[in-house]
Amino acid sequence: MKASQEDLVRDLRHRFNALLGVSLFSWVTMAGVLVFVWLHGQILGVNSFAWFVLGIFMSTLQLVFLVFVAHRLHSTMKVRSNLLSNLEYESGHDVLTGLVNRRGFDFSLKEALLIAAHQKKSLTLLYLDLDGFKKVNDSLGHAAGDHLLKTIASSWSKNVRSGDILARLGGDEFVLLTSGGGREAEALAERLLNAANASLLDGFPDVHVGVSIGISEFPRDGKDANSLILAADSAMLNAKSLGKSRFQWAIEKSTEVAAPATC
Repeated sequence: MKASQEDLVRDLRHRFNALLGVSLFSWVTMAGVLVFVWLHGQILGVNSFAWFVLGIFMSTLQLVFLVFVAHRLHSTMKVRSNLLSNLEYESGHDVLTGLVNRRGFDFSLKEALLIAAHQKKSLTLLYLDLDGFKKVNDSLGHAAGDHLLKTIASSWSKNVRSGDILARLGGDEFVLLTSGGGREAEALAERLLNAANASLLDGFPDVHVGVSIGISEFPRDGKDANSLILAADSAMLNAKSLGKSRFQWAIEKSTEVAAPATC
């Protein structure tokens, strides 16, 4: 999408420059002819003053037309560029929450893994699946469910660091890619658990959801995007089987911490 946008803007700019060049050349040529007629009117046998006035009039019209076309073309370039920028943004972001979507996350994850592998650094992926969300949808309606998703996404966004990538894969499934590992990743998971367990629906203070979190680490649990996501997804399912509203590593760790289940 980015390449297409750049190609279109480049094409429009080339067309504008070509039109500007042709128009200026035509205008200069007309001005040259006008001056020539003015200087050699008697030899040419024409009324030089009349031609001069006519030339001025035609040159002015052409200049006004050039300015008009330049303005319209510039406006078209701006509108098309903004439209493509919006399309590019929307293609990589979730419409409901404003978070990165699956497509955008897949691209960012692969890029981050390449950089981490080159720099020999680790990355941590958290796979988050809401607990009790279906019950909210069924009992309160999809509008309440959508509001809940937006509220959770906003709350989680405030708990991640700059540079972390929080994405919504679809439904009530989210992922988070962070450079923090070990205890730092666990502290982050605890903050996300607490944020999800808070009362998030206005007018329904007793409605709560939870989140089960699976955590995998690159390159220990997977050396590519698919294996890393699968490892975190499997760990998330394990967290659900252990009582929900907790986090679980992809492999056994002595520092595992579980929050009390609420759903």
